[in-house]
Amino acid sequence: MADVEVLYKSYGVLADAGENVAQHTAEYEALITGTKGSTGSKRLAADFITKFFAHFPDIADRAIEAQLDLCEDEDQQVRQAAIKALPLLCREGMDNSQIGDVLAQLLQSDSALETKIVRNALISLLKKDTKAGLAGLFLQIVSTEVLAKDRAVAFLGTVLVDLVPELVNPHPEIEEYILSEAKDALKHVTGTQFSSVMLVLRKLKCTSAQAGIQKLAEVLATVGGFSAADEPTEGEAMLRAVACASEAAHLCKRGAAPKVFIDYLVKVALPSLGSLPEDVQLMAAKGLALLVHPLVMKQEDIQALCEPALEGLMSLLPEAPQPTESDEAPATPEINYRVAESVLYAFHQLAKKCPEFMHSDEEATTRLRLLKVRLQFLGLCCQSALKDLKASQATEAAVTIKAIQNISLLIKTFLKAPPSYQTSFTLSFAKPVTAPAAYSTVTSPTSDTTAQKRPAPATAGADVPKRPMTGKELREQYSTAAPGGRPQQQQKQPPQQGGRSYTNRGGGRGQFRGRGQGRGSFRPRTNNDWKGPNF
Repeated sequence: MADVEVLYKSYGVLADAGENVAQHTAEYEALITGTKGSTGSKRLAADFITKFFAHFPDIADRAIEAQLDLCEDEDQQVRQAAIKALPLLCREGMDNSQIGDVLAQLLQSDSALETKIVRNALISLLKKDTKAGLAGLFLQIVSTEVLAKDRAVAFLGTVLVDLVPELVNPHPEIEEYILSEAKDALKHVTGTQFSSVMLVLRKLKCTSAQAGIQKLAEVLATVGGFSAADEPTEGEAMLRAVACASEAAHLCKRGAAPKVFIDYLVKVALPSLGSLPEDVQLMAAKGLALLVHPLVMKQEDIQALCEPALEGLMSLLPEAPQPTESDEAPATPEINYRVAESVLYAFHQLAKKCPEFMHSDEEATTRLRLLKVRLQFLGLCCQSALKDLKASQATEAAVTIKAIQNISLLIKTFLKAPPSYQTSFTLSFAKPVTAPAAYSTVTSPTSDTTAQKRPAPATAGADVPKRPMTGKELREQYSTAAPGGRPQQQQKQPPQQGGRSYTNRGGGRGQFRGRGQGRGSFRPRTNNDWKGPNF
């Protein structure tokens, strides 16, 4: 315990020195030496070193190295104490990226408690020196350590994304740093990790302005390799390029130039769509569908896209089977209807911009005839698929049904002569617009469209509180029977207005009239009464 006593004595000298604490270098060096002692000594040193760190700049590097060694100690309590105190070693105006790098590496811990401590320490460092914390995270993202990369990206997508408005947006230089680092980081991530990094980039304040939107689109073009002489055509490079083009589709709807992205999807990705994984096929098809509407490009550039788009569509559509002597029905080919919907819609929009491509000369007529053959068989496949899907209650089945319905509408437009492009619908992957909860109708638990019925009145003998009798009930109670058991003939009453009888003016005044029995009584709305906002 001698080393612990030395630490307490040195700490006492430093604490009592006040403004002259910088003159006691030997005592501070004793604290640094304590990091090599027993477990108790290490825990004390981890806490004491940070308290007087700012007063000894000449030996600051030694103090940092000693604290970093404690962060990798075998004892868990020592590590946790050192990690908690590590952000306090952050020096203003100095390079603190080493601290950020160590904390980002420590995210690999298997202990949930220790990982939480590391995350809190990283947040503290980001608040003290945002650039140092970001440098450590991006350094791990571009590393070859899979776990370190995964944990760093997860921190970006779950923690940093919420801190961007507070720590990043007020500082344009930090935003520029993130965009610069993202160019390299996005080249080293997987598809899921790509989405997490993009969550942070979308939060940047600079990407809300037109110049920032275009700058982010240029980052995606660089990462995707679209500006290179040889565009990616296979492997991980192509998957990354498809992800970049699909992400850029959202930016193009906000004003970014779409040409480089739609050129790649139509001329490179679409012809080889069948060789890509299903999720990447759908990503590329969705991105293409988003890019073509609205399409702000030169007319000659749009015309150059029609031919490769039609070739890609024809390669995707199933070919009608040849007639055989057998009576057996041909097997229905496997079709990804959600991909087919997006690609068919994309070509529909391109042909709408260039109607002469499908109806101008003999060559255009041949194109339309060959396309009709494929589309007619696709329509038969859609009818067959609907019968199987309508029996399913899965959410995925509902989306596919919507895609098939949209395909049927698009097929009808091409079967006309000349093709008509006036149809409009909502793509199956678009989020439906629903009325706010405050304006929703009252529905029955067993039906989504039938309004709840008005509760039935209480029956005689039910245990319910009695209500006051109405005027009509009082008159019926006090009416007497005629002699001989024959009921007394009721005198015909003229219509009443405002609850007052014109035949018995004296009896009407002051007579009780039940509230809620006439005008203004409650009547629940039904779906036919719904007059909500027209979305």
